[in-house]
Amino acid sequence: MSWLSDIFRKRTGGDAVTVLKLRTTRFRQLLRSYGTMLELLDDAAEKQGGGFVLDRQYVVALAEQVAELADAVVFDLNVLTSQQHLAFYGAVDRLRSELRGVLEREPGSDPEARSERSGPGVGATPAISPAVLAAALARAEVLFSECGQVARRGVAAGPVCNLGDLPAPGSVAPGSVLVATDLAVGEGVPATIKQAAAILLDRGSVAGAAARLARELRIPTIVGLHTATSRLATGTEVTVDADDNVVYLGRVAELVEYYRAERLATEEEPEYRLLRLVRRTVFPLTLPAAVTEPALADCRTLRDVVHLAHSLAGDALAAVLASLCGRASASEGVAAAPPFEVFVSGLDGSAGGGPARGAVPLRPRAGLLRALLEGLGNPCAPGREHASSSPPPALCAAVRGEHIVAAATFPGGFDMLDATAGAASGTNAVYCRFAPRGASDRRGVRGELAAGVLAGLGFAVAVTGREVSGWVRGLPCAEIEERVRAVGGLFAGLGPRDGAGWERAAAGPFAEGFMRDRPRGAATPNDSGGARTSGGMT
Repeated sequence: MSWLSDIFRKRTGGDAVTVLKLRTTRFRQLLRSYGTMLELLDDAAEKQGGGFVLDRQYVVALAEQVAELADAVVFDLNVLTSQQHLAFYGAVDRLRSELRGVLEREPGSDPEARSERSGPGVGATPAISPAVLAAALARAEVLFSECGQVARRGVAAGPVCNLGDLPAPGSVAPGSVLVATDLAVGEGVPATIKQAAAILLDRGSVAGAAARLARELRIPTIVGLHTATSRLATGTEVTVDADDNVVYLGRVAELVEYYRAERLATEEEPEYRLLRLVRRTVFPLTLPAAVTEPALADCRTLRDVVHLAHSLAGDALAAVLASLCGRASASEGVAAAPPFEVFVSGLDGSAGGGPARGAVPLRPRAGLLRALLEGLGNPCAPGREHASSSPPPALCAAVRGEHIVAAATFPGGFDMLDATAGAASGTNAVYCRFAPRGASDRRGVRGELAAGVLAGLGFAVAVTGREVSGWVRGLPCAEIEERVRAVGGLFAGLGPRDGAGWERAAAGPFAEGFMRDRPRGAATPNDSGGARTSGGMT
Protein backbone atom coordinates (compact mmCIF):
# COMPACT_ATOMS: atom_id res chain seq x y z
CA MET A 1 0.00 0.00 0.00
CA SER A 2 3.02 2.29 -0.20
CA TRP A 3 1.67 3.87 -3.39
CA LEU A 4 -1.28 5.23 -1.40
CA SER A 5 1.01 7.00 1.01
CA ASP A 6 2.92 8.46 -1.92
CA ILE A 7 -0.23 9.74 -3.59
CA PHE A 8 -1.78 11.23 -0.48
CA ARG A 9 1.23 12.72 1.33
CA LYS A 10 1.21 16.51 1.53
CA ARG A 11 2.52 18.14 -1.61
CA THR A 12 2.66 21.64 -3.04
CA GLY A 13 2.04 23.27 -6.41
CA GLY A 14 -0.18 21.65 -9.03
CA ASP A 15 -0.05 18.29 -7.23
CA ALA A 16 -2.26 19.72 -4.49
CA VAL A 17 -5.14 19.96 -6.95
CA THR A 18 -4.62 16.31 -7.87
CA VAL A 19 -4.67 15.32 -4.21
CA LEU A 20 -7.93 17.19 -3.69
CA LYS A 21 -9.46 15.62 -6.79
CA LEU A 22 -8.55 12.10 -5.65
CA ARG A 23 -9.72 12.62 -2.11
CA THR A 24 -12.96 14.24 -3.21
CA THR A 25 -13.72 11.30 -5.49
CA ARG A 26 -12.98 8.88 -2.67
CA PHE A 27 -15.15 10.82 -0.21
CA ARG A 28 -18.09 10.77 -2.62
CA GLN A 29 -17.70 7.00 -2.87
CA LEU A 30 -17.66 6.75 0.93
CA LEU A 31 -20.83 8.85 1.16
CA ARG A 32 -22.60 6.56 -1.32
CA SER A 33 -21.87 3.59 0.95
CA TYR A 34 -22.95 5.61 3.99
CA GLY A 35 -26.22 6.64 2.31
CA THR A 36 -26.94 3.08 1.20
CA MET A 37 -26.61 1.92 4.79
CA LEU A 38 -29.11 4.58 5.90
CA GLU A 39 -31.53 3.41 3.23
CA LEU A 40 -31.19 -0.20 4.41
CA LEU A 41 -31.96 1.03 7.91
CA ASP A 42 -35.12 2.71 6.63
CA ASP A 43 -36.18 -0.37 4.68
CA ALA A 44 -35.63 -2.67 7.66
CA ALA A 45 -37.67 -0.37 9.91
CA GLU A 46 -40.51 -0.43 7.39
CA LYS A 47 -40.38 -4.22 7.18
CA GLN A 48 -40.45 -4.45 10.97
CA GLY A 49 -43.69 -2.49 10.95
CA GLY A 50 -45.51 -5.57 9.70
CA GLY A 51 -47.59 -6.31 6.63
CA PHE A 52 -44.73 -8.01 4.79
CA VAL A 53 -44.03 -11.66 4.09
CA LEU A 54 -40.49 -12.03 5.42
CA ASP A 55 -38.14 -14.94 4.98
CA ARG A 56 -34.92 -15.61 6.82
CA GLN A 57 -32.87 -14.94 3.69
CA TYR A 58 -33.92 -11.29 3.69
CA VAL A 59 -32.58 -10.84 7.22
CA VAL A 60 -29.34 -12.68 6.45
CA ALA A 61 -28.79 -10.67 3.27
CA LEU A 62 -29.46 -7.44 5.17
CA ALA A 63 -26.83 -8.31 7.77
CA GLU A 64 -24.26 -9.28 5.14
CA GLN A 65 -24.83 -6.14 3.08
CA VAL A 66 -24.50 -3.84 6.10
CA ALA A 67 -21.22 -5.52 7.11
CA GLU A 68 -19.87 -5.14 3.55
CA LEU A 69 -20.82 -1.46 3.51
CA ALA A 70 -19.04 -0.94 6.83
CA ASP A 71 -15.91 -2.56 5.36
CA ALA A 72 -16.12 -0.28 2.30
CA VAL A 73 -16.47 2.87 4.44
CA VAL A 74 -13.51 1.90 6.62
CA PHE A 75 -11.38 1.19 3.54
CA ASP A 76 -12.21 4.59 2.07
CA LEU A 77 -11.42 6.25 5.42
CA ASN A 78 -7.95 4.72 5.45
CA VAL A 79 -7.29 5.74 1.86
CA LEU A 80 -8.30 9.31 2.70
CA THR A 81 -6.11 9.40 5.82
CA SER A 82 -3.04 7.45 4.60
CA GLN A 83 -3.87 4.35 6.69
CA GLN A 84 -4.19 6.23 9.99
CA HIS A 85 -7.26 4.30 11.19
CA LEU A 86 -6.43 0.63 10.70
CA ALA A 87 -8.03 -0.23 14.06
CA PHE A 88 -11.45 0.32 12.45
CA TYR A 89 -11.03 -2.95 10.54
CA GLY A 90 -10.81 -4.82 13.84
CA ALA A 91 -13.93 -3.09 15.14
CA VAL A 92 -15.89 -4.13 12.05
CA ASP A 93 -14.67 -7.73 12.37
CA ARG A 94 -15.70 -7.82 16.04
CA LEU A 95 -19.19 -6.54 15.31
CA ARG A 96 -19.52 -8.84 12.31
CA SER A 97 -18.81 -11.81 14.60
CA GLU A 98 -21.42 -10.56 17.03
CA LEU A 99 -23.90 -10.31 14.17
CA ARG A 100 -23.13 -13.86 13.08
CA GLY A 101 -23.90 -14.99 16.62
CA VAL A 102 -27.32 -13.36 16.41
CA LEU A 103 -28.06 -15.05 13.09
CA GLU A 104 -26.97 -18.48 14.36
CA ARG A 105 -29.32 -18.51 17.33
CA GLU A 106 -32.08 -21.06 17.28
CA PRO A 107 -35.43 -19.49 16.36
CA GLY A 108 -37.34 -18.55 19.50
CA SER A 109 -34.35 -18.99 21.84
CA ASP A 110 -34.15 -15.35 22.90
CA PRO A 111 -35.95 -14.15 26.07
CA GLU A 112 -38.05 -11.63 24.15
CA ALA A 113 -39.42 -14.35 21.91
CA ARG A 114 -40.41 -16.50 24.92
CA SER A 115 -42.09 -13.48 26.51
CA GLU A 116 -44.06 -12.76 23.35
CA ARG A 117 -45.15 -16.38 23.02
CA SER A 118 -46.43 -16.44 26.57
CA GLY A 119 -48.55 -13.32 26.03
CA PRO A 120 -52.35 -13.67 26.13
CA GLY A 121 -54.10 -14.42 22.90
CA VAL A 122 -51.04 -15.43 20.89
CA GLY A 123 -51.93 -17.89 18.22
CA ALA A 124 -55.58 -17.93 19.26
CA THR A 125 -58.53 -17.24 17.03
CA PRO A 126 -59.42 -13.51 17.17
CA ALA A 127 -62.23 -12.86 19.67
CA ILE A 128 -63.85 -10.40 17.24
CA SER A 129 -65.26 -11.89 14.05
CA PRO A 130 -65.00 -9.99 10.74
CA ALA A 131 -68.79 -9.55 10.70
CA VAL A 132 -68.83 -7.95 14.15
CA LEU A 133 -65.91 -5.71 13.18
CA ALA A 134 -67.64 -4.59 9.97
CA ALA A 135 -70.80 -3.66 11.88
CA ALA A 136 -68.80 -1.65 14.44
CA LEU A 137 -66.94 0.27 11.72
CA ALA A 138 -70.22 1.04 9.96
CA ARG A 139 -71.53 2.69 13.14
CA ALA A 140 -68.35 4.68 13.84
CA GLU A 141 -68.03 8.33 12.76
CA VAL A 142 -65.13 8.88 10.35
CA LEU A 143 -63.03 11.99 10.97
CA PHE A 144 -60.31 11.42 8.34
CA SER A 145 -60.21 8.91 5.54
CA GLU A 146 -57.17 8.62 3.25
CA CYS A 147 -56.37 12.28 3.86
CA GLY A 148 -52.70 11.79 4.66
CA GLN A 149 -49.89 9.28 4.34
CA VAL A 150 -49.35 6.27 6.58
CA ALA A 151 -45.85 6.47 8.04
CA ARG A 152 -46.22 3.42 10.28
CA ARG A 153 -49.06 0.90 10.20
CA GLY A 154 -51.07 -0.15 13.21
CA VAL A 155 -54.23 0.54 15.23
CA ALA A 156 -54.56 2.40 18.53
CA ALA A 157 -57.14 4.38 20.49
CA GLY A 158 -56.86 7.03 23.16
CA PRO A 159 -57.52 10.64 24.14
CA VAL A 160 -56.07 13.34 21.91
CA CYS A 161 -53.09 15.29 23.19
CA ASN A 162 -52.84 18.34 20.92
CA LEU A 163 -49.37 19.83 21.37
CA GLY A 164 -50.74 23.23 20.42
CA ASP A 165 -52.83 23.19 23.61
CA LEU A 166 -49.96 22.26 25.93
CA PRO A 167 -47.55 24.56 27.75
CA ALA A 168 -44.72 22.08 27.17
CA PRO A 169 -44.34 18.87 25.10
CA GLY A 170 -43.15 17.02 28.19
CA SER A 171 -46.66 16.96 29.65
CA VAL A 172 -47.96 14.34 27.18
CA ALA A 173 -49.88 11.63 29.04
CA PRO A 174 -49.02 7.98 28.31
CA GLY A 175 -51.43 6.34 25.88
CA SER A 176 -52.45 9.60 24.23
CA VAL A 177 -52.94 10.12 20.52
CA LEU A 178 -50.31 12.78 19.84
CA VAL A 179 -51.56 15.52 17.47
CA ALA A 180 -49.14 18.18 16.20
CA THR A 181 -48.31 20.33 13.21
CA ASP A 182 -44.99 18.53 12.90
CA LEU A 183 -42.30 17.13 15.17
CA ALA A 184 -38.77 18.42 14.74
CA VAL A 185 -35.73 16.51 15.96
CA GLY A 186 -34.46 17.85 19.25
CA GLU A 187 -33.99 17.11 22.90
CA GLY A 188 -37.17 15.67 24.41
CA VAL A 189 -38.92 14.75 21.16
CA PRO A 190 -38.10 11.01 21.35
CA ALA A 191 -39.34 10.92 24.96
CA THR A 192 -42.54 12.68 23.88
CA ILE A 193 -43.18 10.17 21.12
CA LYS A 194 -42.56 7.22 23.42
CA GLN A 195 -45.60 8.28 25.48
CA ALA A 196 -47.95 8.18 22.48
CA ALA A 197 -50.30 5.40 21.44
CA ALA A 198 -50.52 6.93 17.95
CA ILE A 199 -49.37 10.05 16.12
CA LEU A 200 -51.28 12.37 13.77
CA LEU A 201 -49.40 15.22 12.05
CA ASP A 202 -50.59 18.07 9.85
CA ARG A 203 -47.30 18.12 7.97
CA GLY A 204 -44.40 15.79 7.40
CA SER A 205 -43.66 12.98 5.02
CA VAL A 206 -43.05 9.26 5.29
CA ALA A 207 -39.33 10.04 5.00
CA GLY A 208 -39.37 12.70 7.74
CA ALA A 209 -37.64 12.44 11.09
CA ALA A 210 -40.85 11.96 13.11
CA ALA A 211 -42.06 9.21 10.77
CA ARG A 212 -38.73 7.38 10.96
CA LEU A 213 -38.72 7.55 14.74
CA ALA A 214 -42.34 6.36 14.90
CA ARG A 215 -41.41 3.32 12.81
CA GLU A 216 -38.50 2.60 15.12
CA LEU A 217 -40.77 2.81 18.17
CA ARG A 218 -43.56 0.92 16.36
CA ILE A 219 -46.19 3.62 16.91
CA PRO A 220 -49.07 3.91 14.39
CA THR A 221 -48.56 7.22 12.58
CA ILE A 222 -50.32 9.21 9.85
CA VAL A 223 -48.70 12.38 8.48
CA GLY A 224 -49.86 15.10 6.10
CA LEU A 225 -53.42 15.43 7.48
CA HIS A 226 -53.33 19.27 7.19
CA THR A 227 -56.22 19.93 9.62
CA ALA A 228 -55.65 17.51 12.50
CA THR A 229 -54.53 20.22 14.94
CA SER A 230 -57.51 22.44 14.14
CA ARG A 231 -60.13 19.67 14.30
CA LEU A 232 -58.92 17.54 17.21
CA ALA A 233 -58.97 19.14 20.65
CA THR A 234 -57.13 17.75 23.64
CA GLY A 235 -59.21 15.14 25.43
CA THR A 236 -61.21 13.99 22.40
CA GLU A 237 -61.27 10.18 22.21
CA VAL A 238 -60.27 8.82 18.78
CA THR A 239 -59.28 5.54 17.17
CA VAL A 240 -56.45 5.61 14.64
CA ASP A 241 -56.46 2.88 11.98
CA ALA A 242 -53.12 3.38 10.28
CA ASP A 243 -53.60 0.14 8.36
CA ASP A 244 -56.46 1.60 6.31
CA ASN A 245 -55.56 5.31 6.80
CA VAL A 246 -58.72 6.18 8.74
CA VAL A 247 -59.32 8.09 11.99
CA TYR A 248 -62.58 7.45 13.87
CA LEU A 249 -64.27 9.56 16.54
CA GLY A 250 -64.45 7.70 19.82
CA ARG A 251 -62.99 4.37 20.82
CA VAL A 252 -63.88 1.55 18.41
CA ALA A 253 -63.21 -1.28 20.86
CA GLU A 254 -63.93 -4.02 18.33
CA LEU A 255 -61.24 -2.69 15.95
CA VAL A 256 -58.66 -2.37 18.73
CA GLU A 257 -59.28 -5.91 19.97
CA TYR A 258 -59.29 -7.42 16.49
CA TYR A 259 -56.00 -5.72 15.65
CA ARG A 260 -54.43 -6.76 18.96
CA ALA A 261 -55.02 -10.43 18.22
CA GLU A 262 -53.77 -10.10 14.64
CA ARG A 263 -50.63 -8.21 15.73
CA LEU A 264 -49.69 -10.79 18.35
CA ALA A 265 -50.03 -13.58 15.81
CA THR A 266 -47.77 -11.67 13.40
CA GLU A 267 -45.14 -10.99 16.06
CA GLU A 268 -44.91 -14.72 16.71
CA GLU A 269 -43.23 -15.23 13.33
CA PRO A 270 -39.54 -15.98 13.93
CA GLU A 271 -38.41 -13.88 10.95
CA TYR A 272 -39.80 -10.73 12.55
CA ARG A 273 -38.06 -11.49 15.83
CA LEU A 274 -34.77 -12.18 14.06
CA LEU A 275 -35.04 -8.94 12.09
CA ARG A 276 -35.56 -6.99 15.31
CA LEU A 277 -32.47 -8.59 16.88
CA VAL A 278 -30.37 -7.78 13.81
CA ARG A 279 -31.57 -4.17 13.80
CA ARG A 280 -30.70 -3.79 17.47
CA THR A 281 -27.22 -5.16 16.79
CA VAL A 282 -26.53 -3.10 13.67
CA PHE A 283 -28.46 0.15 13.43
CA PRO A 284 -28.77 2.16 16.68
CA LEU A 285 -26.53 5.24 16.80
CA THR A 286 -25.16 5.10 20.34
CA LEU A 287 -22.16 7.43 20.17
CA PRO A 288 -22.29 9.61 23.30
CA ALA A 289 -24.16 12.86 22.82
CA ALA A 290 -22.17 14.51 25.62
CA VAL A 291 -18.70 13.66 24.25
CA THR A 292 -17.37 16.01 21.58
CA GLU A 293 -14.63 13.62 20.49
CA PRO A 294 -16.01 10.05 20.65
CA ALA A 295 -13.44 7.32 20.03
CA LEU A 296 -13.56 3.91 18.41
CA ALA A 297 -13.92 2.39 21.87
CA ASP A 298 -17.32 4.15 22.14
CA CYS A 299 -18.70 2.32 19.08
CA ARG A 300 -21.24 -0.35 20.00
CA THR A 301 -22.85 -1.04 16.60
CA LEU A 302 -21.83 -1.15 12.96
CA ARG A 303 -23.65 2.11 12.43
CA ASP A 304 -21.51 3.70 15.15
CA VAL A 305 -18.35 2.60 13.34
CA VAL A 306 -19.61 3.81 9.96
CA HIS A 307 -20.73 7.16 11.36
CA LEU A 308 -17.45 7.86 13.16
CA ALA A 309 -15.46 6.73 10.10
CA HIS A 310 -17.34 9.02 7.72
CA SER A 311 -16.92 11.90 10.18
CA LEU A 312 -13.14 11.44 10.37
CA ALA A 313 -12.97 11.18 6.58
CA GLY A 314 -14.77 14.52 6.33
CA ASP A 315 -12.15 16.03 8.66
CA ALA A 316 -9.38 14.87 6.35
CA LEU A 317 -11.04 16.20 3.20
CA ALA A 318 -11.85 19.57 4.80
CA ALA A 319 -8.21 19.94 5.90
CA VAL A 320 -6.95 19.39 2.34
CA LEU A 321 -9.51 21.83 0.96
CA ALA A 322 -8.64 24.53 3.49
CA SER A 323 -4.90 24.05 2.89
CA LEU A 324 -5.29 24.33 -0.88
CA CYS A 325 -7.47 27.42 -0.72
CA GLY A 326 -5.16 29.01 1.86
CA ARG A 327 -2.09 28.57 -0.36
CA ALA A 328 -4.02 29.88 -3.34
CA SER A 329 -5.07 32.99 -1.44
CA ALA A 330 -1.55 33.67 -0.14
CA SER A 331 0.18 33.19 -3.49
CA GLU A 332 -2.27 35.11 -5.63
CA GLY A 333 -3.64 37.67 -3.20
CA VAL A 334 -7.12 37.03 -4.52
CA ALA A 335 -9.67 39.36 -2.94
CA ALA A 336 -12.39 37.81 -0.85
CA ALA A 337 -16.02 38.03 -1.89
CA PRO A 338 -17.52 40.12 0.95
CA PRO A 339 -18.51 39.32 3.58
CA PHE A 340 -16.87 35.90 3.23
CA GLU A 341 -13.39 34.73 2.35
CA VAL A 342 -14.54 32.71 -0.65
CA PHE A 343 -12.32 30.89 -3.14
CA VAL A 344 -12.71 28.13 -5.70
CA SER A 345 -10.13 25.92 -7.37
CA GLY A 346 -11.03 23.79 -10.38
CA LEU A 347 -10.39 20.18 -9.42
CA ASP A 348 -9.47 19.17 -12.92
CA GLY A 349 -6.73 21.81 -13.03
CA SER A 350 -8.19 23.40 -16.15
CA ALA A 351 -8.52 26.85 -14.62
CA GLY A 352 -4.90 27.80 -14.81
CA GLY A 353 -3.35 24.40 -14.15
CA GLY A 354 -2.66 24.81 -10.45
CA PRO A 355 -4.04 26.03 -7.16
CA ALA A 356 -2.50 29.48 -7.43
CA ARG A 357 -3.64 30.44 -10.90
CA GLY A 358 -6.82 28.37 -10.59
CA ALA A 359 -8.11 30.20 -7.53
CA VAL A 360 -10.69 32.86 -8.27
CA PRO A 361 -13.40 34.67 -6.31
CA LEU A 362 -16.67 32.78 -6.33
CA ARG A 363 -19.01 34.70 -8.62
CA PRO A 364 -20.96 31.91 -10.35
CA ARG A 365 -23.90 32.48 -12.62
CA ALA A 366 -25.75 29.29 -11.73
CA GLY A 367 -25.43 25.89 -10.12
CA LEU A 368 -24.64 24.61 -6.66
CA LEU A 369 -22.01 27.24 -5.97
CA ARG A 370 -24.42 30.07 -6.62
CA ALA A 371 -27.08 28.36 -4.50
CA LEU A 372 -24.63 28.03 -1.61
CA LEU A 373 -23.56 31.66 -1.82
CA GLU A 374 -27.16 32.86 -2.04
CA GLY A 375 -27.89 30.98 1.16
CA LEU A 376 -24.78 32.36 2.88
CA GLY A 377 -25.57 35.91 1.86
CA ASN A 378 -29.27 35.81 2.66
CA PRO A 379 -29.77 38.67 5.14
CA CYS A 380 -33.07 37.10 6.25
CA ALA A 381 -31.42 33.95 7.55
CA PRO A 382 -33.14 33.43 10.93
CA GLY A 383 -30.91 34.21 13.88
CA ARG A 384 -28.53 36.47 11.95
CA GLU A 385 -29.83 39.41 13.96
CA HIS A 386 -28.50 37.73 17.09
CA ALA A 387 -25.02 37.03 15.74
CA SER A 388 -22.10 38.32 17.74
CA SER A 389 -19.47 40.70 16.45
CA SER A 390 -17.18 37.77 15.60
CA PRO A 391 -16.02 37.64 11.97
CA PRO A 392 -18.12 35.51 9.60
CA PRO A 393 -16.87 32.02 8.77
CA ALA A 394 -14.24 31.67 6.03
CA LEU A 395 -15.59 29.57 3.17
CA CYS A 396 -13.38 27.30 1.09
CA ALA A 397 -15.10 25.66 -1.84
CA ALA A 398 -14.09 23.57 -4.84
CA VAL A 399 -16.25 22.70 -7.81
CA ARG A 400 -15.85 19.99 -10.40
CA GLY A 401 -18.64 19.71 -12.92
CA GLU A 402 -21.86 18.81 -11.09
CA HIS A 403 -20.13 18.39 -7.71
CA ILE A 404 -19.20 20.83 -4.95
CA VAL A 405 -17.34 20.38 -1.69
CA ALA A 406 -17.11 23.28 0.75
CA ALA A 407 -16.03 23.98 4.32
CA ALA A 408 -17.02 27.01 6.38
CA THR A 409 -14.56 27.45 9.24
CA PHE A 410 -14.98 29.55 12.37
CA PRO A 411 -13.63 29.52 15.94
CA GLY A 412 -14.39 26.16 17.49
CA GLY A 413 -14.84 24.04 14.37
CA PHE A 414 -16.12 23.92 10.81
CA ASP A 415 -19.26 23.17 8.84
CA MET A 416 -19.11 21.08 5.67
CA LEU A 417 -21.13 20.55 2.50
CA ASP A 418 -20.76 17.91 -0.21
CA ALA A 419 -23.36 17.93 -2.98
CA THR A 420 -23.98 16.65 -6.50
CA ALA A 421 -26.71 17.92 -8.83
CA GLY A 422 -27.01 16.60 -12.38
CA ALA A 423 -29.58 15.40 -14.86
CA ALA A 424 -29.74 11.91 -13.30
CA SER A 425 -31.69 12.22 -10.04
CA GLY A 426 -30.48 8.85 -8.83
CA THR A 427 -26.92 10.14 -8.36
CA ASN A 428 -27.87 13.52 -6.87
CA ALA A 429 -27.19 13.98 -3.17
CA VAL A 430 -26.55 16.54 -0.44
CA TYR A 431 -24.45 15.83 2.64
CA CYS A 432 -23.81 18.42 5.33
CA ARG A 433 -22.41 18.53 8.83
CA PHE A 434 -22.31 21.15 11.55
CA ALA A 435 -19.48 21.56 14.04
CA PRO A 436 -19.94 20.81 17.73
CA ARG A 437 -21.16 23.59 19.93
CA GLY A 438 -18.71 26.11 21.34
CA ALA A 439 -18.21 27.19 24.93
CA SER A 440 -20.97 29.79 24.60
CA ASP A 441 -23.53 27.18 23.52
CA ARG A 442 -23.99 25.45 26.84
CA ARG A 443 -27.23 23.64 25.98
CA GLY A 444 -26.21 22.44 22.54
CA VAL A 445 -28.71 24.76 20.90
CA ARG A 446 -26.75 25.10 17.66
CA GLY A 447 -26.97 21.41 16.85
CA GLU A 448 -30.60 21.24 17.93
CA LEU A 449 -31.56 24.10 15.62
CA ALA A 450 -29.63 22.66 12.67
CA ALA A 451 -31.16 19.21 13.19
CA GLY A 452 -34.69 20.62 13.29
CA VAL A 453 -34.32 22.45 9.99
CA LEU A 454 -32.60 19.53 8.25
CA ALA A 455 -35.33 17.13 9.36
CA GLY A 456 -37.95 19.52 7.99
CA LEU A 457 -36.12 19.48 4.65
CA GLY A 458 -36.30 15.69 4.43
CA PHE A 459 -32.72 14.93 5.47
CA ALA A 460 -31.75 11.83 7.39
CA VAL A 461 -30.33 13.45 10.53
CA ALA A 462 -27.74 12.04 12.94
CA VAL A 463 -26.84 13.82 16.18
CA THR A 464 -23.75 13.03 18.26
CA GLY A 465 -21.52 15.07 20.50
CA ARG A 466 -19.11 15.42 17.62
CA GLU A 467 -21.48 16.96 15.09
CA VAL A 468 -24.93 17.06 13.55
CA SER A 469 -25.03 15.62 10.03
CA GLY A 470 -27.70 15.36 7.36
CA TRP A 471 -28.01 13.28 4.20
CA VAL A 472 -30.53 13.17 1.37
CA ARG A 473 -30.32 11.88 -2.20
CA GLY A 474 -32.35 10.95 -5.25
CA LEU A 475 -33.88 14.40 -5.84
CA PRO A 476 -34.07 16.42 -9.08
CA CYS A 477 -31.38 19.01 -9.71
CA ALA A 478 -33.55 22.01 -8.79
CA GLU A 479 -34.50 20.52 -5.43
CA ILE A 480 -30.88 19.66 -4.66
CA GLU A 481 -29.98 23.30 -5.32
CA GLU A 482 -32.74 24.47 -2.97
CA ARG A 483 -31.43 22.29 -0.19
CA VAL A 484 -27.89 23.54 -0.78
CA ARG A 485 -29.25 27.08 -0.55
CA ALA A 486 -30.91 26.20 2.75
CA VAL A 487 -27.69 24.66 4.08
CA GLY A 488 -25.86 27.86 3.18
CA GLY A 489 -28.45 29.80 5.12
CA LEU A 490 -27.84 27.56 8.10
CA PHE A 491 -24.08 28.12 7.84
CA ALA A 492 -24.77 31.86 8.07
CA GLY A 493 -27.68 31.82 10.51
CA LEU A 494 -25.89 29.50 12.94
CA GLY A 495 -22.63 31.42 12.97
CA PRO A 496 -20.72 32.42 16.11
CA ARG A 497 -22.79 33.91 18.94
CA ASP A 498 -22.36 34.85 22.52
CA GLY A 499 -24.24 32.87 25.16
CA ALA A 500 -27.21 35.25 25.23
CA GLY A 501 -27.45 35.10 21.44
CA TRP A 502 -27.89 31.32 21.52
CA GLU A 503 -30.57 31.60 24.17
CA ARG A 504 -32.50 34.14 22.07
CA ALA A 505 -32.20 31.98 18.96
CA ALA A 506 -33.61 28.99 20.87
CA ALA A 507 -36.51 30.99 22.29
CA GLY A 508 -38.41 31.21 18.99
CA PRO A 509 -39.55 28.62 16.42
CA PHE A 510 -36.28 28.68 14.48
CA ALA A 511 -37.13 25.86 12.07
CA GLU A 512 -40.53 27.31 11.17
CA GLY A 513 -39.06 30.77 10.71
CA PHE A 514 -36.27 29.41 8.56
CA MET A 515 -38.68 27.58 6.25
CA ARG A 516 -40.95 30.61 6.06
CA ASP A 517 -38.07 32.93 5.10
CA ARG A 518 -36.71 30.71 2.33
CA PRO A 519 -36.73 32.30 -1.14
CA ARG A 520 -40.02 32.12 -3.01
CA GLY A 521 -40.22 29.02 -5.16
CA ALA A 522 -38.01 26.96 -2.86
CA ALA A 523 -38.86 23.29 -2.72
CA THR A 524 -40.48 21.84 0.37
CA PRO A 525 -39.78 18.35 1.69
CA ASN A 526 -42.97 17.00 0.12
CA ASP A 527 -42.31 18.49 -3.31
CA SER A 528 -40.13 15.53 -4.18
CA GLY A 529 -42.80 13.00 -3.37
CA GLY A 530 -40.76 11.87 -0.38
CA ALA A 531 -36.99 11.78 -0.34
CA ARG A 532 -35.30 8.48 0.32
CA THR A 533 -33.63 8.95 3.68
CA SER A 534 -32.57 7.00 6.72
CA GLY A 535 -35.04 5.40 9.04
CA GLY A 536 -34.94 4.37 12.62
CA MET A 537 -33.81 6.24 15.65
CA THR A 538 -31.35 9.00 14.90
